[in-house]
Amino acid sequence: MRDRMRNQIKVWLSNFAAIIRKDLISTKRVKKYFFSAVIPPLVILIMFTAFLQVSNPETYTVMVVDEDNTHLSGVMKGYLGNITSEFAPWFEVVNVRSYNESLKLLQDYRYLGLIYIPAGFQSNITSGIPGLKGTIFLIVQNINNDYVKNYMQRLDEAVLTFNQNLHLSPGSVDDFKINLDLHYAIDQPVSSLKMITLGVLSIYGIICGMLFGALNIAKEFEDLTIIEIANSPVSRTAFLASKQLIAVLLGGIIFLIFAILMFILTQIQFRGSFLIIALAFTLSTLIHSGIGCLIGLKLKKTMPVILTCIITSMLLWFFSGGFAPLKILGDTVVFVSRFFPSTYWTEILVSETLFPITSYLLPRITILIILCIAITLISWYIISKEGFKQ
Repeated sequence: MRDRMRNQIKVWLSNFAAIIRKDLISTKRVKKYFFSAVIPPLVILIMFTAFLQVSNPETYTVMVVDEDNTHLSGVMKGYLGNITSEFAPWFEVVNVRSYNESLKLLQDYRYLGLIYIPAGFQSNITSGIPGLKGTIFLIVQNINNDYVKNYMQRLDEAVLTFNQNLHLSPGSVDDFKINLDLHYAIDQPVSSLKMITLGVLSIYGIICGMLFGALNIAKEFEDLTIIEIANSPVSRTAFLASKQLIAVLLGGIIFLIFAILMFILTQIQFRGSFLIIALAFTLSTLIHSGIGCLIGLKLKKTMPVILTCIITSMLLWFFSGGFAPLKILGDTVVFVSRFFPSTYWTEILVSETLFPITSYLLPRITILIILCIAITLISWYIISKEGFKQ
């Protein structure tokens, strides 16, 4: 029994390796494999970058919560108001009553961020106790651009001016400081171009899998090699597994090269784990290649397959947060996006790049694993049943 099982595994691996070699040779000959996967995301990047160059910045609203309500907290708010007026009409300040209320308002992405002056701000400054300082908390959403970066620098200067003008502690001014704690949704300055870059990279995890999976199946029908496969002793599962692996290999090469180039050009500092990104990309590509294989089975022609996969990938990308934060697109889109595997891939890519959180990551990886197994089995079953008919 064991010898028989070993022989079956050896035969399966042999079939698998043979089909992989055949597909790689075929891929080298067909340039549309690469062009159809590379050109659409590049066009998106160029269009969005051009749009950024000609568009004016919108008005950013900063919330201020003053729970201290003292003379010195009022002075600090005056500094903040003066700085904001320097950036008018692009920045404005609104007062919000409570910290909890402001956090809820932050969730819909209508506000740039929050400046929080907690209770005890003035008493800490005037206590005379060494090491006890007034603290301002700043929470900034992940929609930063160069205008926001300049605004942040002016806030730092406001703290310095406040320290210099108020001689409340004994000794020199240098002995007295106010901590301005920056609690960013992302912990690095991020321009709009950087966020667009991550959005464009996210589509590679969708379009590469779907296109390469669909093209590999459609090419078998166009070349009529699917009939030879059906009449041969080649394992059906080895045949289908090779199609998905080709998508992972080719997509991974394109994604890696493009990601390195764009990370260097936009100076994105990668914060997370390359292994996590590789795992998420592999799972996403396997999922979308399974969907692509079904598209290839249905259409059976490479040109209709290319157009269908590009349009489908773009729609999935748009409704999974690759184009803009999902909250901006409305609650309905947020709800629907939870059913798209591309949503979890996009969220993992952005989170791992900018602000890795284990508790945020694990459930999304788990969902991708479950979806990968389910969609792979479904696509294998349908293609095995429908694709090899004489």
